[in-house]
Amino acid sequence: MMNPANELLIIPFRQEDLASVFELEQLSFIDPYPWWLLAELARKNPTTFLVAKLKDRVVGYAIIDGSEDYYHLVSIAVHPDFRRAGVAAGLLRALEERLTDGATVRLEVRESNDAAIKFYLKHGFEKRDIVPGYYADGETAITMEKEGRKES
Repeated sequence: MMNPANELLIIPFRQEDLASVFELEQLSFIDPYPWWLLAELARKNPTTFLVAKLKDRVVGYAIIDGSEDYYHLVSIAVHPDFRRAGVAAGLLRALEERLTDGATVRLEVRESNDAAIKFYLKHGFEKRDIVPGYYADGETAITMEKEGRKES
């Protein structure tokens, strides 16, 4: 099997990527974001909505939504056929390179999503809080944060 990370292209989201991103969203999450919300996030965050492409196929995406106090890592999703191949790590690294002001990055993750929790811990995030009933189905969320790099 080829190593996708070696041939991966990470670029800003383009409108023609929306159908593929929406498909990945549905493949990846119990309660996927609706099409219209993904389109709005793309419009609002042109530099921090990234797609990972392998030979012109969208195999992953990641979105950070900025706020005044912190950045919110809204979503990272990778096609099931390309998971554990460095795609999510590449997307996260590319996003972090765009965030140079030292702001904190926050996210929520399902308490049952051990793989995602381990991924975020490995990449420098720390568990901060527990939010019972956060998800529509009643599942608890764990909030995690990573302090941004300060430019000197």
